[in-house]
Amino acid sequence: MEKTVTITTKKLCTSLLITAALGASMNMAWAAESLEDRIKTLENKLAEKSEIESDNAMSAKLYATVRPSLTYFNVKDNNRVEVTDFLSFAGIYSEAELGGGWTAMAHGEWGFDIAGDAEFGKARRASVGLSYDTYGKIAFGKDRAIDYLLHATHVDIFNHRASPFAYDQIGKDAFFTDNQITYANTWDTITFMAGFKFAKGDGVDYAEQSIAGLGYDKNGLHFAVSFKSTDTGAVDNTDTVAVSYAQQITDDFYLAAMYQDEEEIGTLDVSVGYQLTDKYKVKAGYYDFDDGVSTKASESNNGFNVTLERQFTPKLRTHIEVLTKSYDNFEDEVAFAIGLKYDIAVNWKS
Repeated sequence: MEKTVTITTKKLCTSLLITAALGASMNMAWAAESLEDRIKTLENKLAEKSEIESDNAMSAKLYATVRPSLTYFNVKDNNRVEVTDFLSFAGIYSEAELGGGWTAMAHGEWGFDIAGDAEFGKARRASVGLSYDTYGKIAFGKDRAIDYLLHATHVDIFNHRASPFAYDQIGKDAFFTDNQITYANTWDTITFMAGFKFAKGDGVDYAEQSIAGLGYDKNGLHFAVSFKSTDTGAVDNTDTVAVSYAQQITDDFYLAAMYQDEEEIGTLDVSVGYQLTDKYKVKAGYYDFDDGVSTKASESNNGFNVTLERQFTPKLRTHIEVLTKSYDNFEDEVAFAIGLKYDIAVNWKS
């Protein structure tokens, strides 16, 4: 009897030990599984947070370009030397990712004249916009003129506030247009741009304008055409047709041309650039402006310019330039300039 009891006690102890071991093993497995689930939950939350932050990312850029020059003017007997400014300006641009492919934008830019009192002058840009990945961009306010973006920017390669020299003579809306709404979208190699300027004021200040154009860009080749109609309160609208071509023909050689016909007024600008070395570049241009006036009051003129640039750093370069202007009814002009261009930019991102 004693022997039987002893065997039963051993079995009982063994059973208890086995049960305890199984329980501990199950607890460890549950703990491991629970820890793994917690890690996955935490990873998911971090991913969701990262996605939210990505959808609401913001960036901003504060920038400026300073372009002083010492210029010698020769107009018949009127010879003079002046400190001039070849279009210095400063601005800020900001973007905010709204999520779902939407982006909001704001842009402000102001010019200042080193040749004058150097105070901030009239605003060049003051606009806000909204874009979607596939639907394009819409913007409101004062911004670059569409005909400049499609055409003139490609011939505007010189260190001069009046460049492109023929295009510059067509009026105040040549470079920037105020009180407008614009739309732009790009599909692979094709860009479509359209805009409408709302009339304000009356008399000489009245102007209502609509424009649309197409651009083609591929492998360094650019071609564009646009049509603009302007209502200044006169009997008939003023229609303007413009075409442009630009091409990076080789790594060192660039060629661009723009022609514009505005009723009786015609402008032609041609620009060429050639990279001599990694530090030196030579540029040349020809322009022709025809104001359509056949009397002695005509201010039609043409000319050419040659520029030699020396690039010290990506942000600093100097240049010397010769510009000639020949008028049909006025004295010819010659200008010789020595200047520099210094660019500043600070970026933020969150």
